[in-house]
Amino acid sequence: MRLMVFLGFLATGCSGGDYEVVAQKRELTTSELTYDAGMVAVDTREPIYLYLSSIAQGEVTVFDVYVEDEEHWIVYDDWKNHDSDGDGIDDSQKIAGGGSEADPVYSDEVTVAFAPESEDEYRTVLTIISNDDQVAERDEDNRGIWRVVLRGIGRYPCASVYPDFFDFGPSAAGGTFYQDAYIQNCGVVTLTVSAFEVFDSAALYVDTPAPLYVLPGDTEDYSIAYEPTTSQEDASIGFVVNDPDFEETVTVYGNYCEDSNNYGWDDDGDGWFYCGGDCDDTDGNVSPSATEKANGKDDDCDGEIDEEANDRDADNDGDGWSETDGDCDDANDAISPDATDIPNQIDDDCDGRVDENSEWSDDDGDGMSEREGDCDDDDVLTYPGAEDTQDEKDNNCDGNIDEGTYTFDDDADGFTELDSPNDCNDDDPWTWPGATEDCDGRDNDCDGLIDEGEDDTEDGACAFVVDRIAPKTKESSCSTLAVAPAASALFLSMLGLVRRRR
Repeated sequence: MRLMVFLGFLATGCSGGDYEVVAQKRELTTSELTYDAGMVAVDTREPIYLYLSSIAQGEVTVFDVYVEDEEHWIVYDDWKNHDSDGDGIDDSQKIAGGGSEADPVYSDEVTVAFAPESEDEYRTVLTIISNDDQVAERDEDNRGIWRVVLRGIGRYPCASVYPDFFDFGPSAAGGTFYQDAYIQNCGVVTLTVSAFEVFDSAALYVDTPAPLYVLPGDTEDYSIAYEPTTSQEDASIGFVVNDPDFEETVTVYGNYCEDSNNYGWDDDGDGWFYCGGDCDDTDGNVSPSATEKANGKDDDCDGEIDEEANDRDADNDGDGWSETDGDCDDANDAISPDATDIPNQIDDDCDGRVDENSEWSDDDGDGMSEREGDCDDDDVLTYPGAEDTQDEKDNNCDGNIDEGTYTFDDDADGFTELDSPNDCNDDDPWTWPGATEDCDGRDNDCDGLIDEGEDDTEDGACAFVVDRIAPKTKESSCSTLAVAPAASALFLSMLGLVRRRR
């Protein structure tokens, strides 16, 4: 009797009783409707991760995940964790039930790689097929369809290296010497240095392992090492980077007297380099500008010893200047106070400084010469590695002017905050006057409206969002009893037992 009452209780419907048997809802959702891969270097892959979730009592099965643009968006198969057909290969994903909108049950991650092939904006629709029974749109097998938008921007990186020139100067054999150098990312996507290439020398090499990753706006250092031998060394360092326009190399000298501006070659401190004409760099009283004395030395480095002293008032080299007038080498007509100093290790203009106002010298005192990469050697505030300020100058010599300020296009979308019309968010590359409006809760086109359609319809950019099945309304006051799968199985087994006893 009790069994019959229980069966009758479960079988009673709304038409004549107070309860009905209903299936548990299966409902899938995503945390976002538009997923943004951001700005990604061209010809690389950047993964984004999607987490699906179950927000109802029923277990959700995901049967397929695919994109429209398979050329630039790759869905990895690692989201599959269930073998639905028993062939030993996972072909779907199970997401446990028991979740809610406030407390969802999350899936294993779904990985999608964005792979731009040029500088452009990319969008695609990602479709999720599941047994969600609360969405109105169905496929041919009556399975639920859920869609989200994926977007990403392809950009080329920008590389800048400094200094462009290193001179280890005179270095004793048997040791190892190091110099720090820098590579700067002057772009908006990650710069990758996949290899360093050193040409023409085994004694000079890069002591920093590759790859090296430099984030936008950042600088990373690398170390140049020198193991000197008895011979002079000069090398060229190249960089394998993902900036297709980058062709810079760094020149490095070691024990290379010619073309050097390292004051290590002026050992006696008399202002004259060994390779610039000082015939005895151990004696500060011997140089082309010294006065010849009767001491058994070639004091003035003219190739003669203790020759009869010249008349200091005479212009011996015919350049219009005598030693009394200030000619510091009256045996060379290219050297005089009105000569121009050129990079040659010689004090051409007789002012006591070597090679000033040439690309070899640091004329503004900021620590770097033009030879090393200073793009304005007359401005102490301009050099590689300096902070860029809003002054219409390239302070850090990276090819950009005033980056990080109101006059610079920081997000590389073609508009600045001072343009007319202006960029209403210069930190967001998806936001600029005339941009495509996305379903992302932002005013992408800077018109004061959010997520509108082409005709300014409210939420028009979100038209792809699937519709939910409206909850059923009940005319009667009967309540609903959700029967769990275990209870259903018990009910069926009990029903079979009754039939056998009959």
